[in-house]
Amino acid sequence: MLKVVFHEAYMARYPTGAVETPARVRSIMGNLQGCYEVVVPRPASKEDLLRAHTPDHLTQVQLEGKAVWEAAVLAAGGALCAARLTAQTRQPVFAAVRPPGHHAGRNRYGGFCFFNNMAVSLLALLHDGTVKRAAVIDFDMHRGDGTAEIFNGDSRCLFLDVSSAEKECFVQNIAGFLDALPLVDIIGISAGFDMHLKDWGGCLSNSDYHHIGRLLGETARRKAFGRVFAVLEGGYMPHELGKAVYAFCRGLEGKELIDVTPMTRP
Repeated sequence: MLKVVFHEAYMARYPTGAVETPARVRSIMGNLQGCYEVVVPRPASKEDLLRAHTPDHLTQVQLEGKAVWEAAVLAAGGALCAARLTAQTRQPVFAAVRPPGHHAGRNRYGGFCFFNNMAVSLLALLHDGTVKRAAVIDFDMHRGDGTAEIFNGDSRCLFLDVSSAEKECFVQNIAGFLDALPLVDIIGISAGFDMHLKDWGGCLSNSDYHHIGRLLGETARRKAFGRVFAVLEGGYMPHELGKAVYAFCRGLEGKELIDVTPMTRP
């Protein structure tokens, strides 16, 4: 059964973009809590961070202040926790973390991202030999330029970025990528929900996210030993975000989409 990685500190306030607010993860957990087991992560270590980033990058993030540093290190730790969980259990995991990470490169940050959560998590597993080949699927509205940079030239990780202005092309692109995906040891998903009908992209419904989750879950069971984890990236309309993530998680674990009454409200 799918597990959720979450820490109460993800609802802390820190200096960032006006739309990257605690209400995002509050909405998500309002829809997921009570439906799935929640696992509490620890912060990533500096050793973990330095596999993806330069020492100067870490210094620059520290200069953003204690609140930003603590939030960013804990988000990277949440992604790593999710990766290790699915590697051990071969069950899907969703990491409801903030800040997001896919725009953070080796020595730069921006777009609400400070550390590249996905890169930190996969590089740790590749380093210790837990996995030997990985794939990243990024379906955020915006290109995961930081992830692409970090894994550029690294034959151990295949990076697939999906972008399209039309719903049909968007879903078809994901299906096409997954059909061509070779066998890997783990699939990491940079899960951005800003293509939602009521978000910036104005494109995908909750049913579409359920379908995308199902495609990814089925592919992981066929091509990655069932090892698949998703890390939250974009999605900036809190009242819709929680429902979209719930739909995606139901699909990822191979279950039909049903209504759920949120336990809390954003």
